Amino acid sequence: MIRARYAMVVTLFAGIAASIAMNSDFSAAQNAPARAASGQVDMLEVPQPDLTGVDPFVQEQIRASQIALAATLAHADASRARRAEAFGNLGQIYQAYGFEDAALSCYANAARLDPESFRWFYYSGYLRQTNGDTEAAVSDYQHALALQPTNNPALLRLGNVELTLDHLDAARQWFTKAMAQRDSSAAALIGLGKVALREHQYAAALKYFTEALTREPQASSIHYQLAMTYRGLGDLARMQEQLQARGDVEPTIQDPLLDEINVLKQGKFGLLERAGTAMRDNRFADALTAYRQMVSLDPSDPITYKYMGLALARSGKPDEALKEYAHSLDLDPNNATVHYDIGVLLIETKKEAEAISHFQRALNLDPGLVAAHFQLANLLMRERKDADAEHEYGVVAALEPQNGLARLMQAMAAVHSGSYARARALLEDAAAAFPTDADIANSLARLLAAAPDRAVRDQSRALSIVQNLVNNQQGDALEVGITLAMALAAAGRFHEAAGYQQAIIQQLESSRQFDLARVLRPNLARYQQGKTCQVPWAGDDPIFAPVPSEVPLPVEPKAMATRP
Repeated sequence: MIRARYAMVVTLFAGIAASIAMNSDFSAAQNAPARAASGQVDMLEVPQPDLTGVDPFVQEQIRASQIALAATLAHADASRARRAEAFGNLGQIYQAYGFEDAALSCYANAARLDPESFRWFYYSGYLRQTNGDTEAAVSDYQHALALQPTNNPALLRLGNVELTLDHLDAARQWFTKAMAQRDSSAAALIGLGKVALREHQYAAALKYFTEALTREPQASSIHYQLAMTYRGLGDLARMQEQLQARGDVEPTIQDPLLDEINVLKQGKFGLLERAGTAMRDNRFADALTAYRQMVSLDPSDPITYKYMGLALARSGKPDEALKEYAHSLDLDPNNATVHYDIGVLLIETKKEAEAISHFQRALNLDPGLVAAHFQLANLLMRERKDADAEHEYGVVAALEPQNGLARLMQAMAAVHSGSYARARALLEDAAAAFPTDADIANSLARLLAAAPDRAVRDQSRALSIVQNLVNNQQGDALEVGITLAMALAAAGRFHEAAGYQQAIIQQLESSRQFDLARVLRPNLARYQQGKTCQVPWAGDDPIFAPVPSEVPLPVEPKAMATRP
C-alpha cells in the first residue's frame, strides 16, 4: 500500500522530475523559485544528501518528497503556507533518516515562510539540541513556546537545554511550567530534582527523584540521580544501593511531533528504531510488529530474529522467545549475545544445566562478555563447583574493577570451598578497594570472628569493624547484628553476645520469620554456654545459592547504525 502510494507520487510528478537534476542541481531548483515567489523572504540552500548505500525503499521515499517540494515551488501562485509545508515535510523525511543538516535547512525555510507555525521551530530546536548546538536550540525552543506556551515537550526540552548550559534559574522556570501542565510527567520532576542537586539542595532533590521513580519505576536512570543525592546527604550505603539499581531507561516524554517522525520511517533501520521505542515503552506487541516487518524485508538477517526473541522474552513468552533465538543461531551460530540471552531464558525455565552450556559457549566466542561470566559464576556456585565459580567471579572483578559484588562473591566461593585463608585475603583486598562497602566489611568481620582456621581469626579487629558498622548504621541490620554477636563471643564477651542474639531472634519471631529464628538458636546456645561460633556461614546460607537471573535481558537491542 505504501509502495503504491509513492509510485503514484513519482508518476504524477514525472514530468517535473524530468526537468530537474535530482543530484547536484536539485538544491538550486528548489530554492530559486522560492525566492521569486516569496518577496523579501530569503531561503537557505538545502544540502542534497548522498543516498549511496541507502535502503532502496528509503531512497524512493526521500525522492518522492523531494519531487513534491519541487512541484510546489514550480507553482508561482503557491501560497507561503503551502511552500512552508512542502519544505517542512521534506525536512521531516530527512530528519527521520538522519540527514540532519538538510533537515535543518528545510525547517529554517519553512519557518521563514510561515513564522506562525510551532512545529518547524520545535523540530529545529530538537535537532540542534541533539547535535549539541545548545544556544541555537534555546532560541528555536523559545520561538516555539512563544507560539504554544503550554506545550509540555517543548517546556521539558528547553528546561534540559538550560540545565546543560548551567542556567539553573531558567531551567527551574521551564520545569515548573511543565509541572503545571495537565499532562506533566516524571521528566519534569527529574528536571527540578537535577536543579536542586546542582544547588546542593539535597532534601528537595530527594523528594523530586523519589516521586519521579514512583511515577515511572521503569525509568532506571533515576537511580543514578538518587545515588548522587544520597552521596550529598552522606548516606553512602543507600548511594551504593541506588548505583547497583541504576540503568539506562530515561523517563518518557510523550511527544506527538516526534511520533510523526517515527511513523515516516519505513526502511529496515526505521523499523528498528520504531521497535526500539516500543521496547522502551514496554509496548512489546508493537515492537514485534515492527520486527516482523523487518523479517519480511530481509528473512536472512539473524539479528532480527534475536530482537524478536528479546521482545517475546520481555513480554513473558520464554518458549516462543527460545524458538526465535534458535532461528537466529541457525543463521549465525557464533553470536555470543544470542547464546547469552538463551542462557538467561533457560534459567527462567529452570534449565540451569543447559544455561551453563550456553554461557560457556558465549564466553568462548566473546571472553569479554562480563554479564555471561557473572551468570555462569552464579550457576556454578549453585552447583557447588566453588573453584570454578571463584575463577569466574575473579574474571568479572578483573574486567570490572568497580564491581564490588563480584569481589565479595569471589571471596564467598572461597569460603564455600573451605579455603578460609584465601577468602580472608580476597576480602582484605576488597575492603581496601571499597572502604565504604558495608557488605564487604561485614563479611570480613564475620570471617575474622568465626573462621574455623585459627590462623585466619582476628577477634579484636573483627569487633572493631562490626562496631563501626553498627555505630554508623551501615549495612543490613540483621546480618550486621549476627556478626556483632559472633565478634562479641570471639572476644570472650559471651553474655553480651547471647543478649544480642536473643534480641535478634525475638525480633524475627515477632515478625513471624520463625524459620530464620530457628537457624540462629544453635549459636545462641553456644554463647550461653561460653562457646564461640566457628561457622561464619551455614552451608545452606542463601549467599551460596545466588539468584542467577538478577542480571536481566536488556530493555531493547542496541541500534545497529544511525543511517538507513
